[in-house]
Amino acid sequence: MAVLPSHFLGFPRSDGRVGVRNYLVVVSAVALVNRWAELIAASLPDARAIAGEFMRGLRKPDAARQARVCEALATHPNVGACLVLCHDAASARLWREYLADCGRPHAVLALMEQNGMEAAIQAGQRALAQLDEMRRSVARQRSPFSALTLALECGGSDPTSALIANPAIGRVVDAVIDAGGSAIVSETVEFVGAEAPVRALCRSPRVAKDLLAAIAAAEQRMEEDGERYRGVNPTAENIEAGLTTLVEKSMGAVAKVGSRSFAGLLEFGEKPATPGLYLMDTPFFSPCSITGMIAAGAQLTLFGMGVFNPSGNPLAPTVKVCGNPMTVARWNDAIDADLSDVLAGGATLDQAAQRLGAFLVETVEGRETRAERWREGQFIVPKTLTPL
Repeated sequence: MAVLPSHFLGFPRSDGRVGVRNYLVVVSAVALVNRWAELIAASLPDARAIAGEFMRGLRKPDAARQARVCEALATHPNVGACLVLCHDAASARLWREYLADCGRPHAVLALMEQNGMEAAIQAGQRALAQLDEMRRSVARQRSPFSALTLALECGGSDPTSALIANPAIGRVVDAVIDAGGSAIVSETVEFVGAEAPVRALCRSPRVAKDLLAAIAAAEQRMEEDGERYRGVNPTAENIEAGLTTLVEKSMGAVAKVGSRSFAGLLEFGEKPATPGLYLMDTPFFSPCSITGMIAAGAQLTLFGMGVFNPSGNPLAPTVKVCGNPMTVARWNDAIDADLSDVLAGGATLDQAAQRLGAFLVETVEGRETRAERWREGQFIVPKTLTPL
């Protein structure tokens, strides 16, 4: 098990949450203004554009989900100041009302209220410079680990994922939860075939019923194309890496949740009501599932991998953890935590987990991850109905 210090240095927010970063963000509230956001963000090296596939014409519940996610990203605990860009004046008014009590410097601009693109870009750059000055006045303070929420992800899975990366992550998750923090795991289909260990980890029969129902529903959706996925593995990279069935992959994936009890099931982007371990019902594509967990308030992602996976998220540092020496050798400039010495007997799993815990502390206190360096990551919100 990993051992964590009692506190870390973070950025306290007025709503009681704590950021591990103090990002300056430019949020594109609708894809129509994505390019505007990118051009404005490019004017300052510390600025990050939050530009997803945010659409008009969505129907309920998709419209409500997209709005909830977009608002959650703008007020994420890792955001120190935000400039929100809208297409029209009506949307800008709604955003100003939403952000009125967000507890951090902010501004809202509407493209249709500008006088040409050049003037629009200059207006955004001026607003961003003012926000940046205010953001920089916030300093890190001692914060309890109970304020930390981890997003848990794995991808490019191979046998070392189950033997090294994921169980090492699970030991760190145990330490965070024991400190009063939270962890969210997603990609519901990754638990098809692992129902027994999931049931054993549930805090109550009601929690077990909710989680198992979500897993069963995910499996049913998978089988709508006529193939029984329990007996196959649906991704080519997993097959090439040595896994043979989805159940085999699932049993390795469940190792990253650790040994503490599940507290409940979350919808996409839903914030946990209480501390603890949660399953979020999401699609299996990692940029999408990570988007959901970050929208729920996770400040950092622990990403276990066997074969390399480039996923990340611009709003939360992603710590990429790998126990495969060949992957580490090929992708040494994109992997953070090299645990491959466990495979050769140079370290125990507990020692590797302790190293990962130390890396976690360094990361939440400002150490740049490789995903941050490469600015990896996208924002994807799932849709259930055909847009209008």
